[in-house]
Amino acid sequence: MPALTRAGVRCAGGTHLLGSLGMNAIRPGGVRVRAILFAMGLMLALPATAKEKPQVPAELAPTHGYVYVAFPKGGGEAITVAPVAGGKDVVIDTPAATTSLPAAHAFAKWLPAGRYKIKLWGVLKWPITPAFGPPDKPASDWPDGLEFDVQAGRVTDLGDLMPVNVGGYQFVVVPVPHPEHAGSLAEAIKPIAAVLKDPTPVPYTMTSVSGAITIQQQSSGLGLIADLLLAHDRKVNKPSTQDALIAAKDPKEFLRLLRGITPPLQDEPARLDDGTLYFPADLGQLRKRTPDGQWSSLGMDTLRQILAVEYANGRLIAGSDDGHLRASRDGGATWTELKALGRLESIIDIDHADGTWIVTSTEKFEDSKAPRGNGLVAAARGTPSVRLRVYTGRSDDLADLALSKEFVLAPKDQAGWLGARGQLAGGRYYVLAGTALQRLDLASGQWKTITPGARISSHRIDPTTGVVSALWSQGAFSKVHISSDHGDTWTQIGRPPYIIHDVQMDSADRGWASRWNMNAFSGVWETYTFVPAKNDWDKSGEAPFNCRLMRIAPDLPVLCFAPDASILGLHDGKWEAEFSAL
Repeated sequence: MPALTRAGVRCAGGTHLLGSLGMNAIRPGGVRVRAILFAMGLMLALPATAKEKPQVPAELAPTHGYVYVAFPKGGGEAITVAPVAGGKDVVIDTPAATTSLPAAHAFAKWLPAGRYKIKLWGVLKWPITPAFGPPDKPASDWPDGLEFDVQAGRVTDLGDLMPVNVGGYQFVVVPVPHPEHAGSLAEAIKPIAAVLKDPTPVPYTMTSVSGAITIQQQSSGLGLIADLLLAHDRKVNKPSTQDALIAAKDPKEFLRLLRGITPPLQDEPARLDDGTLYFPADLGQLRKRTPDGQWSSLGMDTLRQILAVEYANGRLIAGSDDGHLRASRDGGATWTELKALGRLESIIDIDHADGTWIVTSTEKFEDSKAPRGNGLVAAARGTPSVRLRVYTGRSDDLADLALSKEFVLAPKDQAGWLGARGQLAGGRYYVLAGTALQRLDLASGQWKTITPGARISSHRIDPTTGVVSALWSQGAFSKVHISSDHGDTWTQIGRPPYIIHDVQMDSADRGWASRWNMNAFSGVWETYTFVPAKNDWDKSGEAPFNCRLMRIAPDLPVLCFAPDASILGLHDGKWEAEFSAL
């Protein structure tokens, strides 16, 4: 299950490589230039299907084999296979009995003994026409889908697969065996072990990156971005990452290249005294930005998302979406594990001040007793409840982390919520638990709800001035409040035009905001500046089309992430390419 964070500007919902932007989502798509569209979450999410007759292992084992496939990075809800000798296609989409990880899925199904070929990524056709969501035919042909054997009473393991978009309208499937996935297959087999003739899996190995698989065409509109990236590549004489990625057939080499261009997932990087920034990213990576705008990548031995990073006392502390806390004393070259929370606890924030550590996590869970709320959409999609936990401690190795507060958020509490964001300022820790802003006083250990009005979608705190801004992003009903006394009292100010994504007040009379200006067929990111004389906002600029905005602090350039994972920076009012993924 994905972490609840605002990727790019921390986004509720799934946090895949480019991040999900909730109602403000930009869907990266095909390009007219040679660019890598990095969308690891192709997310072929399926609606409710017609119920099939339950498979009874004891009845099927004499004539059927058990076929298992895992998507440890998400991006797949099924594969469709076909008997080589002819016959009806079969969709492998029944959840396997494995321990869950955020965004990970595993599926299995009993199939008649014989030889099969992987035919489709996804399913051929929806059993019903969905009222919301993807089109009727989300499946993609897998032209060179491999063949595999199914033997009666045995298990066929199709392995751990990861989809990666490699430009244009195409993606490839990469086998990603990793020690952290060890045991998942054995766990899935446990419920059927008694009926197996032989517990040893039938030999099958996908050792190469798949050929290109075509996806539904989408518009990219790189335009200005492409020109900036090409100019950047000419300046630094940069070889084409796209060419290398497309040519790479060895999964290890492919993953090495992939890790080097994963975009940041969070807008709260670790900041060193010299201005160097470390951003958390996917595939166990941190993206390093030097003060002069040079980017590089470093990381640790995991395929999980890193969602939080902090720098204190000469160390980097990183938290992953599967609950692991790791430390590095050499700038990220080597890492040591400090502590592990639950496997489903996504660590979304780490802060440190005055000897106190704060670690915040989110965990989704199915709560049958929770009121479904949020209208028919939430009920139809089965929105899970969320446990948001805040831990505190003072030990340098974080060994004494103890639960300070747990918030249980039902689906109704998540309507309008843009994600769990934690921020430490002036001896107080602020976190948005659903649509209610909560404040922890570190000195007293007391929590207090400080939400202005009824609800808010996101909040920001300027660490220098201490001004708190709170946004309720609900179209024409949107509101912005500010507080200069740590949230004890609030003043409502004018709001930018909707759809508002982010509001950051640097002081009571100075602020920045971003919005998604949507038209009939596309949209554009716009930035706004607060004008106190008229208690309103003036448009100050635009981002290149399909380039996702991120503002970290008033003294740093606004960043923009292109659909291909390239990074632009706003310098002296002009966009410049800081990193090219071409």
